[in-house]
Order: sequence, then C-alpha cells, then structure tokens
Amino acid sequence: MTDNVAPTLTKPLQASPLGFRISLNLASVPVLAWLLLIVVLPNVLLVGVSFLKASGGVILLEPSLINYARIWNSAGFWVLLTRTLSFSFLGCVLATAIAFPLAFYVGRMARRYKTLLTVLVVLPLWISLLMRIFAWRIILGQSGVLNAALVSSGILDQPSDAFLYSPTAVVIVFAYISVPFIFISTMGAFEKIPRDLIEASQDSGATPIQTFLHLIWPLTRRNFAIGFSLAFLVTVGDFVTPAMIGGIDGTTLGVVVSTQFGFANNWPYGAAVAVALMISVALLLGTIITILPTKGVMLSEEAEGTLPETNSSQRGTGRRLASVGVVASIVYLYAPLAIIVLFSFNSANLQIFPLQGLTLHWYQELLQDQSLLEAARRSVIVAFCVVTMSVMLGTIFALIIHYARLKGARFFELAFALPIATPGVVLGIEMVLGTEIFSIPSGVARIVIGQMSFVMPVTMLLLLVRLRRLDPSLMEASLDLGANRWQSFVHVLFPMIRGTIVAGAFLGLTLSADDVMVTLFLSGGAPTLPIWVFNQLRFGFTPSVNAIFSLLLFACLLVVGFATWRTSARLAKAAA
Repeated sequence: MTDNVAPTLTKPLQASPLGFRISLNLASVPVLAWLLLIVVLPNVLLVGVSFLKASGGVILLEPSLINYARIWNSAGFWVLLTRTLSFSFLGCVLATAIAFPLAFYVGRMARRYKTLLTVLVVLPLWISLLMRIFAWRIILGQSGVLNAALVSSGILDQPSDAFLYSPTAVVIVFAYISVPFIFISTMGAFEKIPRDLIEASQDSGATPIQTFLHLIWPLTRRNFAIGFSLAFLVTVGDFVTPAMIGGIDGTTLGVVVSTQFGFANNWPYGAAVAVALMISVALLLGTIITILPTKGVMLSEEAEGTLPETNSSQRGTGRRLASVGVVASIVYLYAPLAIIVLFSFNSANLQIFPLQGLTLHWYQELLQDQSLLEAARRSVIVAFCVVTMSVMLGTIFALIIHYARLKGARFFELAFALPIATPGVVLGIEMVLGTEIFSIPSGVARIVIGQMSFVMPVTMLLLLVRLRRLDPSLMEASLDLGANRWQSFVHVLFPMIRGTIVAGAFLGLTLSADDVMVTLFLSGGAPTLPIWVFNQLRFGFTPSVNAIFSLLLFACLLVVGFATWRTSARLAKAAA
C-alpha cells in the first residue's frame, strides 16, 4: 500500500548513477529560488521601473509611457543606438578578419606549437580589461606611440589628435577585446573537420575558395556565430571603453545608461534606455543567427580526434604568409601590454614617448597608498567570497539539473545563462534594483551578489558539460559494489570532475577580479581595485597605475603558467 501511494505524493525519481531519489519538487526549490531572485526579479524590476517617472531624483509611483515616448521621439537616442550597435558590429567584423584565419592556422596547420599559440591568444582574456583599454590610450594618444612613430618617420609633420577620442579608437579596441572570443569558438570547429573531407574536395577539382564556401564554412559557421555573438554582447554593454577613449563622438548608449543611474539620477529613463538596448541587441543577434543557421553538416564524435596533416600545397609561400600573419596577430595582442610594462618604469609623470628615464619610483609609491591597499584588500575579500560561493552553488545546481532529471532542464540552463548574455551595463543596473528592493547596502555584500549573478552560471555550465561526458556505468558499478551515495561521490565522481571545478574557480576568479561594469554600480563608497583604478583614470591619473597593471599582468602570467605546467605534467604522466 505504501509503495502505491508514494509515487503519487512525492514522485520520486528513478535511480540515477548516484542513487539520488530526490522529490522533483524538493530538487527544484534551490534552482527556482536562484532563478527567481537573481534572474527573474531584477529583470521584472528593470522593466517595471522603466514605466515610472522621476522628479528631482525621486522615483514617482505613477505608471506611464513617458520614458518610452521620450525615447521614440528623441533623434539623439536613435543616433546613439545606431552608433552603439555599429561600433560593436564593426569591432567584431574586424576581429573576425584577425581571429578566423588565426583559428584556421592553429586548428589545421600548427602542430608543434599548437598549444603555445592557443594559450597566447587566450591569455589576454585573463588580463585586466582596464589594462588593455588604458594601453590603447597610450598608443593612440597625441603624445603616444603611434604619433611618435608617424612623426619620426616623416609621415606626419606634427602629432595628430585624430586617433584617440574618436569612433575609430572605439572600434579598434572593441576588435582587440573580441579577438579571443571568436578565436576560441572557431578553432574548435576547425579541429573537428576530418581531413578526408578536404582531400575529397580537392580530388574533385574544387578550388580553395569553393572548398571554403561549400565545406569549411558550413562546418564552422555554427561556432563562428556563437563566438561572434558572445563578442558582440561583451562589447555592446561596455561603457568603459567609450568613456575612456571614445570622446564625445564615441559616446554609446552604455555611457548614457550609466549616467542616468549616476550623475543624472533618473533611474526610470535609464531603465527604459536599458530595455530598449536589450531589445535591439536581441533583434540584431536574432538576425545574425538566422543568417548563420546552426544546422548544417554535423560531425560524429569520432571526428573530434582527427588531427590535420600538412600537405605540400600548404608549404612554400602560402605557409610563410600564414606564419607572418600569426606573428602579426600575436604582436597585435601583446604590444599594448608590453607598452604598459615599459611605461611603468618611466621616470616622467606624463605618458610621453619616448621614455624620459628609468625608475622604480611608481612601484614604491604603491606601498604608500592606503586607499589603493584598502581597495586591493576589498578585492581579495570579494573574489574569495564570490568564487567560494559560486563553486559550491554551481556544483550543487549542476548535480541537481543533471541527476535529478528536472523537467525542462534545458530551459533552466538557458535561464541561468541569461545574466551571461546580458550586456554588462544592463546587468549592473538590474543588480542595483534587485539589491535595492531588499535594502542591501552598497559595498561588499552588493558586489558579491552582483558578481555571483554571472560567475556562478559559468561554473555551473562548465560542470554540466563535464558531467554529460562521463560514463554513467562507473557510478553504477560503485553503487553495485556496496558504496553509498556519499562514498560514490567522494571516491568516484569528485575525482572525475575536480579538474573542471578548479578550472571554473580560476575562471570565476578572473571574472571577479577584473569586473568593472557591474561592480561600478554596486560598490558605492567601497571600491574594489578595478573601480579604484577606473576612478584614477577618470579623475586624476598617476603613473603608478602603470605599475599596478604591470603587477596584475605578472600575477596573471604566473597563475596561467603554473596551471599550464600542471596540465602538461598531468598529461605527460597519463601518457607514460
């Protein structure tokens, strides 16, 4: 009798590889709670506030369409919207011209130095966004490297002010930011193309262009669309780059939104602009996905391990040109960072090229700046809290979604990923509204919650991918041998997912330590290190900023180098 009633009341799940018998309703509670509080509520508040009014900095609970009418009738809004979307789109197109051939070379032609080239291209993602933007300020400035080179070569009679604080500068930096995203996504597709297909195309008399259009492009456009969309989302919500190097002609809607929630103190209008931006981005990305459909020739799992072989046609002039292009791309990615390190030893107060002398003064000055040390301490606390809680919750949610077999699991994954796909300026505003309604004060608590909104989903999604690649028979064998669920998790499952958890923690640490666009709205009078640096760049530059960025670069290189060494050592041990 009991066995007949239990399924009706609690609907226990069938035995999973972990032996979980969790009620569907019980398993859904933490997942639904997160989605409701972190995803649904902030979005609902953003839309709701956009229909209110503001007077003298006070929000009036008088629903109306006044903000949207103001947007619709504002010629300036449409100019800024077009500029915002075009800057990001052109930046991604320029990045494609660099990343796509580079991904082809690394994925199809490079063999001996494949891992090294991959790390070199991906590494800038680990380096502070502010550092990369600031480096381009030094390059493009009137007294910067580019002007100095053009004047010394005789191309220009005097330094030009046309490079910095212009739309061109914004597009160049957006392209610089986008290259790693497009490269990572596309290179995997190139690796999976069986060489037999390319050889068959060549044997059939197809030209290289025909082979690309009818074979390579259909097999890579899905991954390319993903990388292009991700890069577009990152740049379209970036208000830091336009604010630092765009000038008046480089102003975007992200700057307008941040101003409305800052100096202008008109939250309803800022929310309406943010909603309009999100709708526009969704429409544009929808169009891109329609043009670049994800369906096409799909590869079998066996094709993933196929390694390309270099034939005679790839040698000679074409291969040398490809090598030159790869070197030029690496220089493009690392020259700005090298310039920052070089200027950190410059004895002059101004960022003028050539250097006036060498000194360690700016490094010594860092140790005497109490506000800097306090911001660094706060960044460590925030990063520790964010990474620890994100890894714990991400692991729990991944296990629930994977093993509890929640109905609509794919929907839950998409909902969790929504903050990742939200432009940074919009996500920052949503987190302000979400924490404001619960009266959470500005500072560390708000920052932790805000950063967890996009760090936790990253760790969870990485772990879900790993869990779906595991052989369930291993867990079944553990349970059949008498181990309980906890023992099976600790001794069988955890060792298999430990590497992914650590990788997620490192990625979460990078995202947390480098975040500006979300943290800026939540920090108040308690800035983290990136916010402190951002304020320095806006209101009172000192050359010690170069020293800060250089130390961050060295720390990043040490972490990545150590992780790469450990991975190589583990693979070598496994091979032996």
